[in-house]
Amino acid sequence: MAGADPSAARHAIEDDEPGARLLIAPIQDGHPADLRPLREIACGAFEKGGALAGAPMGDFEYEARPQQVEMAGAVADALESNRHLVVEAGTGVGKSLAYLVPLILHAKRANKRVMVSTHTISLQEQLVGKDLPLLKERLGVPFRAVLVKGRMNYLCLRRLARARSHQRELFGEGLAEDLERIRAWADATEDGSVQEMRRPPSSEAWGAVCAEHGNCLGTKCPLRKRCFLQRARAQMHDADLLVANHHLLFSDLAMRLEGAGFLPDVAAVVMDEAHTVEDTASDHLGIRLSPHAFEHWLRRLFTPDTGKGLLGYLRAGPAAQTATRLWDAVSDLFHEVPRAAGFSARDSQKTVPGPLAVQTEVPGLIHELSGRLGTLIEELEDQDEESRAELRHLRGTGIALDKMLEAFLGQELPDHVYWIEREGKRRQPVLHSAPIEVASVLGGALFGQIPSVILTSATLAVGGRMEYFRDRLGAGEACEMLCLGSPFDHARQMRLHVATNAPDPKDKEAFAEAVAKGVLRWALKTKGRAFALFTSDELLKRTAATLRAPLEKEGLTLLAQGGDMGRRSMLETFRRNAGFVLFGLDSFWMGVDVRGDALSNVILTRLPFAVPDHPVVAARLKRIKEKGGDPFKEYSLPEAVLKFRQGFGRLIRSQTDEGIVVVLDSRILTKWYGRVFLRSLPECPVEPFEL
Repeated sequence: MAGADPSAARHAIEDDEPGARLLIAPIQDGHPADLRPLREIACGAFEKGGALAGAPMGDFEYEARPQQVEMAGAVADALESNRHLVVEAGTGVGKSLAYLVPLILHAKRANKRVMVSTHTISLQEQLVGKDLPLLKERLGVPFRAVLVKGRMNYLCLRRLARARSHQRELFGEGLAEDLERIRAWADATEDGSVQEMRRPPSSEAWGAVCAEHGNCLGTKCPLRKRCFLQRARAQMHDADLLVANHHLLFSDLAMRLEGAGFLPDVAAVVMDEAHTVEDTASDHLGIRLSPHAFEHWLRRLFTPDTGKGLLGYLRAGPAAQTATRLWDAVSDLFHEVPRAAGFSARDSQKTVPGPLAVQTEVPGLIHELSGRLGTLIEELEDQDEESRAELRHLRGTGIALDKMLEAFLGQELPDHVYWIEREGKRRQPVLHSAPIEVASVLGGALFGQIPSVILTSATLAVGGRMEYFRDRLGAGEACEMLCLGSPFDHARQMRLHVATNAPDPKDKEAFAEAVAKGVLRWALKTKGRAFALFTSDELLKRTAATLRAPLEKEGLTLLAQGGDMGRRSMLETFRRNAGFVLFGLDSFWMGVDVRGDALSNVILTRLPFAVPDHPVVAARLKRIKEKGGDPFKEYSLPEAVLKFRQGFGRLIRSQTDEGIVVVLDSRILTKWYGRVFLRSLPECPVEPFEL
């Protein structure tokens, strides 16, 4: 998990004063504790004369917003009564402070640990680098907050020493430089997490030295007093507030379903950017099995061409022979499974409708290798504890890979959809599964286990109602819902321009021509400073090829996603310079914050309906139909509206922003469902135009 500078953040927001954890106790400095309702205390921080009054907020002083105070009160009520809550808080509400204040006060009053989880690194950096230090200074409540990362983000000093001592026997060429850089960094780092390194090492090098599950000597480790992971765990368990991300949270939840886990228990969690929760949960509660996963595992054990790996180092001939046979068997497996599923070289993805009868030696060989590794572990007792730890981890990895493979081939996970997808530059076939619905899993594993779960985002409502979002996640009918508007004056700050005569997107040729004309027209009108958001990579590339020269002729530069420049570099370039037009796909529809004159125009090329042939989407639509529902009304339309609102929301990010949003899809005016999109937007002038 990546984030802001962890060491700087830790020093900024931790408090080591004696008795800090006893702040909200029966007696404080000889005065009775504040026994008022949590709502009253939390809301008071935002009011005139409260803790935040006069606080610096960029170039301005803090000013309370009614929506922010209302949200803080609702969060306080949910925490105090152990209830779940869904809050839509429009852009500009200041929702992070609205949930942090009652969350911290609740943690101190109840003497319980709480958590905030985000989807993006940028929001995490804002919390750790800005919001929490502000509250530390202003709130008058000493608290300890810790940025949480998964265990494999931390360096294991013992494994580093071993890797450097035995790199000739264990690894192929090319790791020496990375290992030496890691060693030099290890002497200076306090945090020990890979995010602190200026230039990240290769995945193979880091995999050889990171802290792994099952590969720990515990009290037998000679370097345990300097262990970065144990230090991080101690900080987590001693914290009032954990700052995590959705990926780590759901990875931990998936591990807990298997009887393991990494994160400590919490009494409450706030999930910001909650519009991403369903997809993130789905990603972590299924299967992803790639040739690379097998190869990475086998390379650490034994590489036949070079003789490198742990089994070569241990001179474990029989086990090395089994690993050699596994290399060939895995290669055959990833040829045979696609063939059995009817997955052709032209396909990018394909649903697997039922169990596959595939002849493969992989499960049998993994079982054989597991037995040989177990024997080695016993033989090395009291001789080589470090090799035993490596073997235990690698044996566990092999067993996990085998379980996933058998679950995929036999379709053993109930209520999952299974598919194969080509990924990466090598277009390797990757085996996937995902739950069709996450509500039943999250209802028990998340909402049934944590007393208070609070979900918030700027876009959760469809037509002003949030039942759709609540029910998709399984939060239950008892979950409270609150929909707050934005304090921004959209009617003054922006205009919505809608094309009246665009061809139907089903006519690809005509629609592509119309999009190119529309993008060019409106990009020139604002002299760049424009985002054009696409739902199709094919249409983006075609439009870019058509418009690059005409835009350059007018002095404008095109930045198109999918080229040589990465997403972060594109954004930095766009922010710094005028005269740019940025073409973006899915990741630019949400989580992108460009304030001021740099962005004055957002062009939405098409209503963002999900492609119905993606296996997960298709399975969800089929499930709704099987239950007698309307897949379009109950899934496709609400999902498209939420994403549309995300794209629309890229424009106005502050009280001083102004500009236009342009919609090039006429269905928003000509189809009945267009009214649902328009009803979901803040009130603003709508001006039709002809292409």
